[in-house]
Amino acid sequence: MTEDDYHRYISAFNARDYETLETFFADDFVLENAGFAVRGKAAFREFYAFFHAFCREEVEFKEFFPGRSGFVANVVIHFTGLKELTQKELDARGYPGMTPVPVGVTVPVEFYIHYILDDEGLIRHIKGAVWVPEAA
Repeated sequence: MTEDDYHRYISAFNARDYETLETFFADDFVLENAGFAVRGKAAFREFYAFFHAFCREEVEFKEFFPGRSGFVANVVIHFTGLKELTQKELDARGYPGMTPVPVGVTVPVEFYIHYILDDEGLIRHIKGAVWVPEAA
């Protein structure tokens, strides 16, 4: 995947165009984030159908670092609360590492995301790491 491909991926994500997003994924891809894993395209759609009903995500591109078996992207994701979501509901659905975003509040979070590609250049594994800035 090239940096230009990744910009198309971000555009599809920001547009909630899951059908296009899935063309970037291997059939058995895994998304690991916040202490849980989403395995496969069906689980991906199920997770985001749930989460995006409560929270809008807008990805802001910062930098692209190509590697031998994939790449790392530095992005800021702006999470905006759309409707009430409780920690209890997140925990019950198997997403205990996530934190609810209050309605009407936007929280920017910087990530370094590691994308591992398969032999065909499709995303096989996604691992996110959150950047926590030094306290002022």
